[in-house]
Amino acid sequence: MSSITPVSRGVTQLSLVGKYRFKRGYAEWSEADRDATDELAPYALTALDELRAASASLG
Repeated sequence: MSSITPVSRGVTQLSLVGKYRFKRGYAEWSEADRDATDELAPYALTALDELRAASASLG
């Protein structure tokens, strides 16, 4: 019998999506036309806010 429950499967999927969102934020930051004062945080927060909104819609 599998020890993977629907909850653990959901957590695993959300963690993978979170990792993807962070990588996307990093990519946008690294490719942006920016100066030395631009930081990664706003890009990462935007990407993670999208994840938060998507997970909230799941219930």
